[in-house]
Amino acid sequence: MILLENTEAKILAAAEQIFLRDGYGGSRMQDIADLAEINKAMLHYYFRSKENLFEKIFEKNVAVLFPEIEELINSDKSFIEVIYIFTEKYINMLRANPFLPLFIFSTVNNPEKQDFIEKIPYHLNQKFAVKYFEDFKKGNLNEIDPHQFIMSLLGMCIFPFIAKPIIKKAGNINESAYNEFINNRIIEIKKYTSLILIQK
Repeated sequence: MILLENTEAKILAAAEQIFLRDGYGGSRMQDIADLAEINKAMLHYYFRSKENLFEKIFEKNVAVLFPEIEELINSDKSFIEVIYIFTEKYINMLRANPFLPLFIFSTVNNPEKQDFIEKIPYHLNQKFAVKYFEDFKKGNLNEIDPHQFIMSLLGMCIFPFIAKPIIKKAGNINESAYNEFINNRIIEIKKYTSLILIQK
């Protein structure tokens, strides 16, 4: 049983690397088998098809942060506190999984993978809005469209990872300097959200 679990774990780890690197269309089962150090027949024994394996990896990556974020939204923290914590956690998650945004975007924009869109927990967007209006009614926040705000926040978090090569080239910076840029990005986003949200 332990051997089976270890083999499955090796396959999932290898598949995640290949799918995150090459996307669904560019990934080959042989590449996954090679990286997992098993033969292709063994790979098909465990997951039968690239589709089944991809679904497993997609669900895992989409679910990386969402349960923790939902718990955060449901807490008694203020909206601005939730946004601060979310920003830090989300950017650190992207730092650990830098290929994740492109992986998800390429998946949901693939006409053959539209069913995967339903696996994204859209209800969290509504929960963010409810949290915002609770604090807005108390007079603690400026009047904004919370849905537009969340889209802007996600864009501010995600763009530096999608555009990493451009940012490094434009700024003539190395990997260490880029990591420092991301650290400062968290601080800057918190400043921007404060200016947008907090009553003067």
